[in-house]
Amino acid sequence: MNGSLLYKSRIYLSVGKFLHINTIIELAIMFLAIPTLLKTDTPHDLFLTGLRYHAVAFLVSLPVFSQLDARSRFQNYKQIKDQIYLYGFDTRILNPVLKSRCQRDAALVSATELGCKKECTDYFKSYGYRWYHLIPDFVSTHPQFLFSKYFWLTTFFVKGYQPKVDYPHSQPKYLKISLTNA
Repeated sequence: MNGSLLYKSRIYLSVGKFLHINTIIELAIMFLAIPTLLKTDTPHDLFLTGLRYHAVAFLVSLPVFSQLDARSRFQNYKQIKDQIYLYGFDTRILNPVLKSRCQRDAALVSATELGCKKECTDYFKSYGYRWYHLIPDFVSTHPQFLFSKYFWLTTFFVKGYQPKVDYPHSQPKYLKISLTNA
């Protein structure tokens, strides 16, 4: 494995750490529950059979959606990293990702690589966000948003982002840049 692929893999895993842990838990639940669901003998009860297969489909879809979300957060990471690198640290870059833990994680990894982790962390803390704020804000304020096309496109199907900056493959861990509007 070359250095570039190893570096990208490490970043991909760190950007979606929470989502990858979710995937592992969901896979464990899936492998424990599905055999039990499929063993249950209800050949004459069509409703229970349908319910079992819907439960299996639901369990199979959970890790898929977690990984689609992780891929989308990696696209956010690349975009935020470019913006911070090109324009310096600016809170306006972080505003769109405030309300989602996974997007805040992506922004934090970008900021850490560019040497402004403290500014990013302080900004998130100034809005009251801590490590234990896992559920996106809209779930409690506008739960119907889960069924909108916009939610699905921006959560699971973010278009691939091509970085504008050709970063070195073995990028220094903390690249200092000038800070503006911090």
